[in-house]
Amino acid sequence: MKITKDISRLVLHDSHFENEVRENNNLVVTFDWAKLENLTELGINELVILGKTTLKISGIENEQLKAYYEGKNYKLIDFPDNIGKYWNEVQNTEINDKYRTLQLDGIFTKDGENYWVEWSLNYESCEVEWNSYITLTEWYNGKLPSD
Repeated sequence: MKITKDISRLVLHDSHFENEVRENNNLVVTFDWAKLENLTELGINELVILGKTTLKISGIENEQLKAYYEGKNYKLIDFPDNIGKYWNEVQNTEINDKYRTLQLDGIFTKDGENYWVEWSLNYESCEVEWNSYITLTEWYNGKLPSD
């Protein structure tokens, strides 16, 4: 399944980057854990927990990766190859469908140092794709997205 509208429903809290492939201004990122606030396309109005999830972002502009040091001081850093090696887990997800912006933040460890990072960008189009899902109710009853 996939969605191409209302991407702001995507929640990546506690997600880990598994793989990313960048080609020019396009990026495909696979996460091991993701949620959607709802899946109204299937009549589901509660939180949905997704299996392995792919985020496809096209037409990336104004991309920044900020590493914060000592509170509010930050420096811009390059988006590394294999970011999942450094980004421990995503903490916050902010997506604005109207302005086509995406921002993720979380803990980043590189060269023996821990940083709070904030990754932000504008995009032309975005889609979220997954193979399995469960509802929050099913999760509470012990089911996993892979069951």
